[in-house]
Amino acid sequence: EIPVLCLSKTLKQQPYLLPYSYLSCFRIVEHINRRTLGDLLNITGSERFRQKAAFLRVELEHEEAGQVLFQGMMRALGYSKNSEAFVELARRVTLSLLEKLEQRKSLVWKQACLLGMAGLLPSQRLQNSFQEEMFRDLEQIWRLSGKGLKTMKESDWCFSHVYPNNSPLRRIVAQSYLLQRYSEEGLLTAMIRLVQQASLVNGHRKMEDNLLVSGDDYWQEHCDFDVKTGKASLLGHGKAGEIIVNVILPFVFSWGEKTEDSELKGKALQLYLNYPGLAPNEITRHMIRQLCLEGTGSLTACQQQGLIHIFRNYCREGNCSECPLLVGK
Repeated sequence: EIPVLCLSKTLKQQPYLLPYSYLSCFRIVEHINRRTLGDLLNITGSERFRQKAAFLRVELEHEEAGQVLFQGMMRALGYSKNSEAFVELARRVTLSLLEKLEQRKSLVWKQACLLGMAGLLPSQRLQNSFQEEMFRDLEQIWRLSGKGLKTMKESDWCFSHVYPNNSPLRRIVAQSYLLQRYSEEGLLTAMIRLVQQASLVNGHRKMEDNLLVSGDDYWQEHCDFDVKTGKASLLGHGKAGEIIVNVILPFVFSWGEKTEDSELKGKALQLYLNYPGLAPNEITRHMIRQLCLEGTGSLTACQQQGLIHIFRNYCREGNCSECPLLVGK
């Protein structure tokens, strides 16, 4: 027997796979005006924000606040392919471990601890031919600090189809620089301060500036030990903006809720609503094509998040009849 799949029934449950012209939301601006669409996307984007904050609020009941923030930032650094591996690394090398002891204030120690626990040092990956003298300190520190610890393995990380500048090693090193930068006041205090001091008008730029990491000459030009790539910062404005929108602002909102600081909570939400659009991703590009929004003006970060919320909760689930863009159409 030849296997047969009934496409009409299958695609009915997954409308995002159908040609755009088959969908009720195709050319949505012919049915609702641009301002109404923007308002609806703000509503769905705010809903996605509150869902993230609620998730973090639950975590705050079981973990130290700094650790919750640290894990969130690590998850964001991992992208989709390595997000879980980054969270696992953050659980094994906790923020308190990285921040508290005096001898752990050096950048090299932080890098050795993170890369060693990740199982990504040259000696852990049978790269003994790698002889860069500048990294001998990393190996020596890890031999002393990581003795007897159960580490992650190279196989826990995805290197395939990962853009060189987004390689796990570059992102781990970027985090080490952020931890070092805020080692005196601590990561938690520093990120809350950034939100408190940010202006509601164009404050996003200063927040991003405080997360930028150029890195040293070696890691600007390498995506792995002894693997060169084009020169680039370890963490640029694009990724900094993603971390702020997806992690820092929802976290500070939930922290304000936990501490009953309504001013801080409101400030985080307002910064989110005012945040300009981020670089498009696969989902937002898909949704813009599906709704025929090309050339209709730029979207804010909140509205982009609204598109992601609609895709994941309605398009992907076949819930067109309940989609907020189509209710009352």
